[in-house]
Amino acid sequence: MTSSPPARAAAPPAVELYVYYRVHKDQLNAALAAFDEARGDQPVRLLRRHDNDPVFQTWMEIYGPGLPDAADAERRIAAALGAFAQGPRHREAFAAIAGPGAAGG
Repeated sequence: MTSSPPARAAAPPAVELYVYYRVHKDQLNAALAAFDEARGDQPVRLLRRHDNDPVFQTWMEIYGPGLPDAADAERRIAAALGAFAQGPRHREAFAAIAGPGAAGG
């Protein structure tokens, strides 16, 4: 009787972190410069909500599954952008359930 190798436990799906907040239009350039400096060479994406608010932009940082230390990168960026965020920074973490990066597929 031959035995099969032990089954490997499936790796947990990678967690992606999404952080959104508002920036006043008068601070957009300074906030973008602060983001770029704090991000360094880390692959953190920055998106702007597509709307027509004349005073504020809503920005979203995306820390994808390939980021080696997302928590550290997010702390650095949060510290750099704290003076520019109008109100709280909203943090939400998601794990893929289907498609690339999902557990089992």
